[in-house]
Formats: sequence, structure tokens, C-alpha cells
Amino acid sequence: MRVNVLSYEPAGGWVLYDYAARLVEHLRSHVDEVALNFEQRPGFDVTFHVNYAKLREIKVHGLHSTMVTHIDLPRKFELVKAQAAGGVWGFCMSEESTRRLNTLTGFEMFANFAPPAMMPAEAKRLTVMVSGRVYPDGRKNEAWALDFFKAFAPSELRVLAMGARWDTVLDALRAQGYEVELAEAFDRELYTQWLKQSDHLLYTGNDEGALSTLDAILHGVVPIVTAQGYHLEQEGELISFATQAQLVTIAKQLQHKLAATNAMRQRMTDWDAFARRHVEHWRAQLTGLAAARQHDLKAAA
Repeated sequence: MRVNVLSYEPAGGWVLYDYAARLVEHLRSHVDEVALNFEQRPGFDVTFHVNYAKLREIKVHGLHSTMVTHIDLPRKFELVKAQAAGGVWGFCMSEESTRRLNTLTGFEMFANFAPPAMMPAEAKRLTVMVSGRVYPDGRKNEAWALDFFKAFAPSELRVLAMGARWDTVLDALRAQGYEVELAEAFDRELYTQWLKQSDHLLYTGNDEGALSTLDAILHGVVPIVTAQGYHLEQEGELISFATQAQLVTIAKQLQHKLAATNAMRQRMTDWDAFARRHVEHWRAQLTGLAAARQHDLKAAA
């Protein structure tokens, strides 16, 4: 299959050119040839017009389809209706528009091709901050923090640790590929900066509470803290635990939520699947057209 993606915006134009260019990029692995042009050209099996508003005349043979959006004036509706009557498929950006245009035009020539997001998205990861010194006797339950962190894959987590001796706890984690940033001494400016970057503040000690819990809440960060002391009296959102097992369960729940978020992001930016759906539609239509031509030839003979 040879496909000409026709942009009516110049290179470097705004969203429609970017749309056309992104589609071309991802069509390459699914068709024999794909080109991004600014005019109709012969020799292609498919011409995809981005967008419908500039298509006034079919100038080359082959299957034609358009991107359809913003049918908000009578003249626009009449144009897509005329295109559908002429055998041009309209790819709509929603199921609702597809249904309405198929119904109102009287032509089943519209299909739902809701596009992915234009901006590529990096996978989300959690940033978790710990603050306060730890001691050789383990009184801060820092081993619990380590178990919490290990519930995540290295790519899913960033750890910010401020306070003495955290290096002795987290060096092994860093050696396993986790991103760990350490500050041995308290630095107020860095503390505030890190806190604002964090999703959660983790505190595992059982010594009445950590004032950093209050700072986290005031900065919109959700603390994950032991259920004791003044942690029990704080307003605002927080997650509490009493045992190591409960903390690990919290970590697993957060990891599952993170995985679901990243799966959603992948679906919302999956241009490869989007391009493949175009090819499947075009291939089915080309097969149907070829069968119709064979039928007509046999009938004529």
C-alpha cells in the first residue's frame, strides 16, 4: 500500500501539520510507502487529506479520506456531505460526531478515529522524600523505608533523602539502579525545593511525630506516616500505617495505581496503534473496491 498524507499547512505549521507529520512517521512500519506532501499526486493507493476543508476536487485516482473536525457551520456540513456522496471517507475525532454525520448526511462514510495526544508523554514516576537523621540503632525504622522503596521498579521511583546517615541506608538502593539524591545536612532552601517536587513524604519513626509532616500537608504533598503521636491529630490528607506489613501494602497499592496511570498515558499517546487502525481501514476499503471492480468486469463480459 502506498499512502500520500496531504497537509494543507506548510512545514512548521501549527497543529494540523504536526498531526500529518506524526501520522506519517508511524505509518512507515505498516505500509509499503508513505509520503508527506502538500498536493494530490498520482501513483498512491490512498490519499489522506488533513483536513477536509481544503478538499474541493478529487484530482488523482485511488481511495480518498479526510480528517473531519469542527463541523460548526452549514457550509461545512454541506461540504463533508458532498465528499461522502463522492466516496470520500471522513475520519472523525469522536464517536458522537461519527454517529451524527452518518445519520444526518445519510451516508455511512464516517468513522471514529479519535486521535492520541499530540505531545509525547514520559512515564510517570513517584518522587518520595525522607527527612531527618537516622541512627545506628535503627530507631527510625529506616529498614521499613527500604522495603517501601523496593516495592517499586527503579524506573518508577525517585528518592530524595535529607539528613545524616541516610547514605548508609540508601547506597544499596542506588546500586540497584534507583535514582537517589542525598543531602547530609539540613538545607532550608533545598528542603523546600525537594518538598515541592515530591508526591509523598515518608516517615517511619515511632517517636511522637515529624514536623515535616505538617510542611508536606501545607505544600500539597501527601505524607505517609506512622499512626501515632501528633500525626493522628493533623488536618489534611495523609496515609498512615502501624506496621511494616501495612507500609508495604501501601507501597504496592501506590505501585498498582502508578502502573495504571502509565498504561493510560501509553494509550493516550499510542500513535503506532492509531496509524495501524488507519491502515486496517484503508486495506479493507481497497479490498472492497477491488472486489467491486472484478464483479463489474465479469458482469460486463
